[in-house]
Amino acid sequence: MAKPNHNAPADHWFLKAPRLNRTFLYSFLVIWGILGLCFVLVGSNDFMLAVQYPRAELLDGLMLIWTQLGEAHSAILLFFALYLIYRKQDQWKTVRNAFILSVLLAAIVPQGLKWIFADCPRPWALFPDVKEIPGLTKSNYKSFPSGHTAFATALAALWASLAPNKFQYPILLAVLAFGVGYSRIHLHMHWLHDVLAGGLVGLICTYFGLRHAEFTQTS
Repeated sequence: MAKPNHNAPADHWFLKAPRLNRTFLYSFLVIWGILGLCFVLVGSNDFMLAVQYPRAELLDGLMLIWTQLGEAHSAILLFFALYLIYRKQDQWKTVRNAFILSVLLAAIVPQGLKWIFADCPRPWALFPDVKEIPGLTKSNYKSFPSGHTAFATALAALWASLAPNKFQYPILLAVLAFGVGYSRIHLHMHWLHDVLAGGLVGLICTYFGLRHAEFTQTS
């Protein structure tokens, strides 16, 4: 269970900070490192083509569901679950503040970046001939970064760090965050570099949210 660490030094280098669940952090960095290698070796365009043109239509419905893990209702469910766990404990105020601040950052920062890079086209704008996906609301611009991936990564990192040890499942959560990023590529909504950036933005937002709330993770 999360406990305050009063002996922790005030300044922490990012990877040494005890606030983020380390198993989640390392799992995330391994997955994102592999994605980064794919970006260097293949590039976003060819990666998108490799996903789209042999795309299994049976996965479309699954990807539409998976991508919703990066939306607001997921945050509401996780917040309610944390409330049920911590409502009678002294840690609740710290957990609440860390969660709210991290979620707000993970929602606002990607949207600010999208405004800055508003002219970045989505795959649908450059490759409109891809077969339609029923139930998908398409968009052509504001591609960078992937807001869904940022939000899902933030929620995954938060749960892995804030939940009691027996409920954390950090490796599974890192995989789920990756799945949201992959779903954005499968759904032709984002490029690989959008997903890479979105995941990093979400992780950094969570780090600063936990740090500002003075939450420490000693496990």
